[in-house]
Amino acid sequence: MNLTLLQSFVALAEAGSFQAAAERIGIAQPTLSQHLKKLESDLGAELVSRNHSGSRLTPAGARFLPHAQQVLASATRARDAALSDTLKIGCSGNIASYFMPQNLAAFLATQDTKMLWEVVSAPNPKIAEMLLTGEVDLAAMEWPLSHAAVSAKAWAREEMVIILPPDHAFATRSEITFEELKTLRILGGERGTGTGTLLNDALGPQAAELNTVGNLGSTEAVKRAVAAGLGASIVLARSVLSEVASGDLAICRLKGKALTKPFYLAILKDSAAAVPAARMLDFLIPEPA
Repeated sequence: MNLTLLQSFVALAEAGSFQAAAERIGIAQPTLSQHLKKLESDLGAELVSRNHSGSRLTPAGARFLPHAQQVLASATRARDAALSDTLKIGCSGNIASYFMPQNLAAFLATQDTKMLWEVVSAPNPKIAEMLLTGEVDLAAMEWPLSHAAVSAKAWAREEMVIILPPDHAFATRSEITFEELKTLRILGGERGTGTGTLLNDALGPQAAELNTVGNLGSTEAVKRAVAAGLGASIVLARSVLSEVASGDLAICRLKGKALTKPFYLAILKDSAAAVPAARMLDFLIPEPA
């Protein structure tokens, strides 16, 4: 599919008029019109409806637009990859904040060439989508991505702990029972992290007995809400090291149950072995000797 034609169509859809779109991409308005006619002819569908009041996308054009945008984004990534070593990593919020920086620094220290890199933070479902559409090269997620086009590997397991306000009755305890856990007002964090699945696996049907009273959008927000006395939560132990050290939060563990969360790395199977994403995957998860 001709990228120039796609660029003209996307510019028109985003700018809202032929004149504004032509100015955006630096071509004459008649040329833009020719590009659109050629694209519509190639597809066999009308993409833009034109009338005296202006233009708007047809239903076919609206359906086609996100695909055209993805193709252009992938083409840009491919061009950048050809010109230099680039690495775009998609991470869940927890991994981006507490795990990826040190791992990325260690990997970059092993590379001989200058590398342009970017870390994108988003919920796990969005990261999976971005990997499949080529928006990121490597995905670091809190649940496994099962897809025919993806190669995914278990990366690490991290301990989860119960966090409490420092003045809570359980704050001096190293462990609490499940019956005691049920008495707490539980705050949930970022949706799609897999914590609910973790609790179901560890507790079975009893997980439904927990008193979840609210959800916040990130671990940082959860920590502040717990410190303010809004409830308790279950988070990655590494995410609260500084708060525990400063006395802003207290932690305890669930008696008789080891709560650990797995992390996974994934790349597209057709990624060449030499690309940075594949090299980083091999660095973080080396093959057994």
